[in-house]
Amino acid sequence: MYTLNISGHHVKSGDATQAIVKEKMDHLQRINNQITTINVILNSEKHATNEVIAEASVHIPGHDLFATAKTDKQLSVALDMLVSKLEKQLVKHKPRHPSGRVHHVNAKDVESSVEKEYQAEFNELVEREVIN
Repeated sequence: MYTLNISGHHVKSGDATQAIVKEKMDHLQRINNQITTINVILNSEKHATNEVIAEASVHIPGHDLFATAKTDKQLSVALDMLVSKLEKQLVKHKPRHPSGRVHHVNAKDVESSVEKEYQAEFNELVEREVIN
């Protein structure tokens, strides 16, 4: 589980907005379950254009990831772009061996009894030259 912090500058961060942000950020948790904190900042530029800026920082053990997305007037599109950028970064930092096991060069293979029987049968057929 992770902690989600949402803040808005010139954007009303109501329940609907927070629900949309949470839904989008929950998708990141499915990609990498080591996420501890996500900080989302929503900003609206009121100058010449009504540009929406979504920024997020994601903390996983050993790394802090950051992404920014800008769109015209649409928060959901900005969040989709933001999640897409963060997904790419999370895939790069995804643990390669989720079980924690690493194959070593000197590791011995462990065969089940059934596999040993099949191998013995195969070796016998090769010796009798039934199989080339």
